[in-house]
Amino acid sequence: MKNTTTDIQNINDSFFHKIFDSPENARDFLEQVLPTGLKKQLDLANIEIEDTKYVSNEYKKGFSDIVVKTVLRTTKEQIPVDIYFLLEHKSEGRVEVLLQVLKYMVFEWEKDYNNNKSPRLIIPVVFYHGAEEWKVPRSFAEQFDVDDEVKRYLLDYRYILFDTNPWDFGAESNKEFKNNVFLFTAMVLMKAAYKKDIEAILEIFRFWRERGFTENKDVVLFFMKYISYTQDIGRDDLKEILDNTKIEGGDIIMPTLAQQFREEFREEFREKFREEFIETLGPEFKKEGKKEGKKEEKFEIARRMLLNNFSLEQVILSTGLTKKDIKTLIN
Repeated sequence: MKNTTTDIQNINDSFFHKIFDSPENARDFLEQVLPTGLKKQLDLANIEIEDTKYVSNEYKKGFSDIVVKTVLRTTKEQIPVDIYFLLEHKSEGRVEVLLQVLKYMVFEWEKDYNNNKSPRLIIPVVFYHGAEEWKVPRSFAEQFDVDDEVKRYLLDYRYILFDTNPWDFGAESNKEFKNNVFLFTAMVLMKAAYKKDIEAILEIFRFWRERGFTENKDVVLFFMKYISYTQDIGRDDLKEILDNTKIEGGDIIMPTLAQQFREEFREEFREKFREEFIETLGPEFKKEGKKEGKKEEKFEIARRMLLNNFSLEQVILSTGLTKKDIKTLIN
């Protein structure tokens, strides 16, 4: 089943958090992309990743973000700094990014004022890996088509942009990036996420072999799943690429990958079917189901499916019940 645009966006959100919720990965990334003058003033040796789930849905709709907490190290007192790290992966750069960053700033500054604190410093970083050229103004005031005399009175801020489109992962300047194999792999795969880039996949597999990365089968499987979800590459094609790049264990990796896909599909189908089927049972059943618990809910769904001539296999797939459970129900 082909992934929809929404599916791929959700996959990219999860992938982004898997990578950058790690302080080590976030630090290594910022060490490479922050301007030198700014980087010298920040204490990147001591950072924390803050969960942004407390931000309202209105503030987070359509975006994926993390916050890196640090301090200025060039002042007598430690001044807190938030590096607000926003992922943008839509097919085109959107001016709404400017508003999203501003909303986050206002949200945090309101909290500071309410707690009688000085407003924290907030540095926005946008990670873009969409298919189209990035055209969003680099500062808030640039979106207004007025002369500088007027702009000087407008609200303004700038963000730091990392755009995967012009990023050359083969350049010598990426030597430090390559020391973190996990991070470098993730960035190359995110660059290739919206196009069928077999050469990028081949380069990554060769890179893994050079660094002895393939010994960690769980991590390789994690990246292989992302490749399968975001690239138009079939399982047989992946197996062939593994073989051609002399990645050992392809005969183990591919069956394991296929099994994981089957299990995820079964779970996704089961939950989706259960939700849709419960809707057909009406509000009374849903009310009773909350009182009786999930096991009773599964039995009731199974009973009604059997009455509607669903096969035993379909009932098991949709409810998660065992054959023994269903036979007990039938008897």
